[in-house]
Parts: sequence; structure tokens; C-alpha cells
Amino acid sequence: MTHSSLKWLVLLPLSLIVAVSILGGGSRELWAAERIILRYGLLERSLSIADLERFAATGQPSLELASYLRLLPPAHRQQLRSALQERLQLSPVAVAQLLYSPLGQELMVQASRLLQTQSRQENARALRGALILAAADPKGLTVLSVMRHYPSPSIRFDLKKGLAILKNFQHTIRVTETILDVVRRQAIENQTKLIPTSVQSLLQPGSGQWLEMPWAAVDESPWRLQLTGHSRPIEADFYLPIVPAGQQVPVVIVSHGLGASRYSYRYLCQHLASHGFAVIALEHVGSSTRQLLSFPIGYASSRTAAQEFLDRPLDVTFVLDRLGAFPEQLYPWRGRLNLERVAIIGQSFGGYTALTLAGAPLDFQQLRRHCTRSVLESFNVSLLLQCQAQALPPRVYSLKDPRVQAVIAVNPITSAVFSPESLSQLKIPVMFVAASEDTIAPAVEEQIYPFTWLTTPDRYLVLMDDATHFSTIGEAGQREPVLPIPRFLVGAAPPRSRAYLQGLSLAFLRLHLLGDEQARQWLTPAAARALSSPTHGLSLTQSLSPELLQRVPRAVKYP
Repeated sequence: MTHSSLKWLVLLPLSLIVAVSILGGGSRELWAAERIILRYGLLERSLSIADLERFAATGQPSLELASYLRLLPPAHRQQLRSALQERLQLSPVAVAQLLYSPLGQELMVQASRLLQTQSRQENARALRGALILAAADPKGLTVLSVMRHYPSPSIRFDLKKGLAILKNFQHTIRVTETILDVVRRQAIENQTKLIPTSVQSLLQPGSGQWLEMPWAAVDESPWRLQLTGHSRPIEADFYLPIVPAGQQVPVVIVSHGLGASRYSYRYLCQHLASHGFAVIALEHVGSSTRQLLSFPIGYASSRTAAQEFLDRPLDVTFVLDRLGAFPEQLYPWRGRLNLERVAIIGQSFGGYTALTLAGAPLDFQQLRRHCTRSVLESFNVSLLLQCQAQALPPRVYSLKDPRVQAVIAVNPITSAVFSPESLSQLKIPVMFVAASEDTIAPAVEEQIYPFTWLTTPDRYLVLMDDATHFSTIGEAGQREPVLPIPRFLVGAAPPRSRAYLQGLSLAFLRLHLLGDEQARQWLTPAAARALSSPTHGLSLTQSLSPELLQRVPRAVKYP
């Protein structure tokens, strides 16, 4: 985790926790907080928020604040001031849409355990309201604007827990960097001197022509109704190559992440279609951009959110079934789509979708073990989503689709929904793609350790340096719905990250969907290094010993 990760942690709902932990170590609303009360066990001391504002603006502390700052090393004093100055420009509507969702509500509940009202009440609504009002502040959302808009004369902060969280956060950073270095070294050690030929050609568009067309249907199948109790609209965009009569066309399904859409990977779909693949970009209506933008009007319950863990794989199976019946608009491709060997590329929640269809079952015991931890303990935001699956009846769900013969999981969420026993059931080729700066589905917990659970012989772990959870997502069109994501969360390497995904996906699909053995040379550590740029590294390995990771100390315990 780099400075961008820290900014994300400081400026979103956990912002007060980090800033005030460091401290411990316009117009005014009628009930705006004027003081922050720091509680450490039975001891309490208060500090004026106005003093913090002056310190952030001028760097000069009041006498009261100076007595605190003298306890801190100079580097921590500057870190505190920087945390107070950081601002995020987000519309209050966007903040409200996030915080009224089931995930946002759970995040507020967890954060409010440390930040209480003057009367010592945990108040998730108060914190949510402060964040929304702070986002409407002309000066932007900052730690101080959240404090100022908190609807209580003072804010109580549990300093003992806050300091423990900060210590855990710092330890997590060190562990993360150590493990990422282990992965990089493993890739280097497995690298041969043989440089693969024409590896850069993977990044070039193919010579084939293709058509793009939208498609929509409603799934009212008995299987869907039996599992979920409701029908479901299905939307997709087809990218279909124009090929000679009688030629079989391989099929690739693209599954987007939470809050994304079927347009999110249009650049990848077009690249693969130009190389002769029929690509179907699905829209999962229960977890798409439009669904998240409907909050708070379209508020969904935790049970409804949990249903998406079943609905998403069912979306893919339904589309493959309908393609087998060849809808009228696809008549020119009748008999040409190879529906017996299908690949899935999924990002984040889409990574879960792909792995489930490949044969990894939901593990409710693993969910119970992992979902006792809060985001404040794990610094793993994806647990907010994964733990929603606990609302499902705990039973065995048969969601595997035997037509799925290869999977690329980009930033997949795995650690709570799957267990070693789950992922060891996969028998097909699997590629995990991790990003070193992923603060949503952290690479260590969500991709690197789960990679060691895979037993399939054709497995690949890719690490993109300086990439984030959003780096491989494409640009939205002018008329397409988009969830606003701060630029620092997207990171500085999207063009390079997208190029890496295009090249690696093409090589993987040519080998494991088409059986083109020439492509094997492009799925090696040496090939990844040849693709890599000096500023944005790319590592690939097919083996990672769990013993290597076990030597690295794990995160400290949360009190």
C-alpha cells in the first residue's frame, strides 16, 4: 500500500479513525461538533476542532494542541496535518448512494463503534449524515468537514482502539510489501533466458472484422425460480467475428464487477473479437452501475444483495442456454459458436462469478470464520460484499457449468466466500490477476494466498505493479451510466494495465481455449517481463510455495 492507499483510507468513512489515531499517539451547522473527546480506557481529554482547523491551515498549533503534538515524532505531526488537509471532491448524491447501500450501511455500523456521539451512543446515521453533508461542502469532503457536520456538540473517539487499528494498518503495509516481493522474486527465479518471440504482437488488434450488437431477454427458467424465487432481466452486448462458413468460433463471457456494467471492458471485448473470439459482455442487473446509482431510492435489503451471489452465475448459464437455441438475430452464426468450450473473464465480483461457474462452491463455514472480522481490523473492503452472502440459506448450491473450460479472474474476491477446499476443486486452467495497489480486494488476501489453494496444473498468478482495483476497467462512453471513482483510486497506470490484460488474455485463451501450443511461450515469467514497462512492472508465476508465505508474519490482532 502506497500513499494513494492511505489517502483512500483517510478520506472515506474511515478517515477520522486514522487522523485522530495519529493525533493520539464556512458556515457552522446548528448541531455541528465543536470538540473531539479522546477516550483511553477511563481517561478522557477533549480538543477544539477549531484548533485542528487552524493547525491544518497554518501549521501553527494552539497551546492546547501543542501539548498533544509534543508527544508525537516530527514525522507524525506532518502526517497528521497532511491527513487533515486531504480533500475529496465527490457529489453528495454519490456519497449517499454508496452509504445507503447494504455495504455502505455495514461500513457505517463498523465505523460508529469507534466514533460516538456526546452521549456515548453508536450512531451510524449520524456518521452517514456527516459524510453526506461534508461532501456538499464547497471546500470538499475532508476529515475536518466531517467533524464539523457531525450532528452532536462533540465527538467521542476510542483512542485505544484507534491506536491499535493504526498499528495493525502499519503492520499490514509491511506484510503486504514483503509478500509482494516474494511473488516478484519467485517470478524472477522461474524466469529463463529464452525471450519469447513476437510477444508484443499480443497487444496489437487482430486483422478480423466483427459486429457489435445488443441483446436482451428475461430468464424465467425453472432453475432460476427454484433457486431465487424470481425471474430476471438479462442484458448483454455481443461482439461477433465474421468468419467463413463452417468455421467454429470460440466463446468468451465477460462478467463485470460490483457497480460496473457491460461497457466496462468494451476495449477488451473488441480486442478479442478482432482475434476471432465471440465475446459476450453481460450486464448483471442486480449489481451494476445502474443498480448502485438507484440508492437510496432503490434501497436493497441484505437478503436481496446476497441473492446476487446466486443470480450472477445463473445469468451466465441462462445466456449459454439461450445461445444453444440460437436466437433469430444470431442466425448467421448458427452452428458456428462453440458452446462446449467457453471461457470466462471476470473482474472483482465477476471473478467470484467465474470461479463459481468453474466449480468452486460457496463455503459457509469459511464465511463464518472470516466475517467475524471488521473492515477496521482487516483493511479488506471486499469483506463488506463477501459477507453479504451469509444472508443466504446455508446449503450446497450447484452453480457449476461444465461448459466453462477456462477462467481469468481479475482482482477476484475469494478469501471469505471460498476456502482451500473450494478452490482445490477447480480442474480447469485458471489465471489470477492481482494489482499491487488494490485497496478494495487486497492482492495478498484475495489473490495471492488463494492462488496457493489451487491444485489445477494450469494455474497462473499475475501481479501488476502500480495498478489498483480499477486500473483494468475501461473508460465509460458519454451516454453510459458511470459510478464516480476518485482519480487517485483509479491510479496512474490504467492504459498500461489494460494493455497487459489484453495481451495476457489473448495468450491464455489461445492456449487453453483453442489449444494453440505456440501461445504457451507467452505465458511465462520471461514473456511477462518482456511485456513489462520500466515504470509499471508485470510478474507472472505458475508456482508459489505456501511455505514461502508462511515465513512472513501475518497481521497483528485487533483488540
